Amino acid sequence: MLKSMTGFGIAEHTDTERTIRVELRSVNNRFLKIDSRLPEILQDFENKIERSIREKINRGTVLLNINYQSLRQESEYTLNSDRLKEYYRLLNDIKKEIGSKERISVNSLMLLPGILQKGKNDQEDVEALLSICLSLIGEALKKMLEMRAVEGRHLGRDIEQRKEFILSILDKIETRAPVVVQEYSKRLQNRVAALLTGTPIELTDNNLCREIAVFAERCDITEEISRLKSHLYQLQETIYLDEPVGRKLDFIVQEMFRETNTMCAKANDSVMLKDLVDVKTEIEKIREQIFNIE
Repeated sequence: MLKSMTGFGIAEHTDTERTIRVELRSVNNRFLKIDSRLPEILQDFENKIERSIREKINRGTVLLNINYQSLRQESEYTLNSDRLKEYYRLLNDIKKEIGSKERISVNSLMLLPGILQKGKNDQEDVEALLSICLSLIGEALKKMLEMRAVEGRHLGRDIEQRKEFILSILDKIETRAPVVVQEYSKRLQNRVAALLTGTPIELTDNNLCREIAVFAERCDITEEISRLKSHLYQLQETIYLDEPVGRKLDFIVQEMFRETNTMCAKANDSVMLKDLVDVKTEIEKIREQIFNIE
């Protein structure tokens, strides 16, 4: 069944050490684009996190927001004072050796490697946090996919209704087509008779039949109607496929427009043209719905 590209999902986790909130939103896009907003502690795992989304989503712009707050009271970093003193001693020795009078800034020393160190259990905390976040993403993703599926079913029903309406219009056009030729034949005979009144010229039936045949051939839209109906049946079959079909539907609708435009160019009847305008309007509405389909 169809799946919309619009959806939303949320999942939360709270324990004694942390609170985490994961939000997923998806909107339309011709391709798949993931925009992730991650806490600093998870920046190194962006590819792994996004991979879990790519496995489930094929098209659309997906906005991922992970809000993380630590509840731990102890400091996240510790100061290695022994290494700080060692850096200070080495820099003083170099100053004396080169005769420099520049002051050694503590702020500069703080930026040197190994001065500020994370706690002993930080690596374990990151792995635990990543595991929880991946689980929450899976939960939020499930909710978002459910919403996309529900919206997809609504889109499918709307497309089916418009397809049936187009078929009913095509039936009217098929019924009208022979009448157009008959009306043209009568108009042509009356016009010729009026023009030749009072003249010795006679126009044979063969001449009239030839002109009527040319008109009938020029405005014949039987093939276009047949192809348009075929596209409509393909549309019906495609919306029930269990796979992403948005791009395929877009191609089918383009072909439907092409056939309808050809009919508009060939139709030589105001009633048929009005019906064909209604057909184009319905196809346009179908295309607007397809923009939302994965």
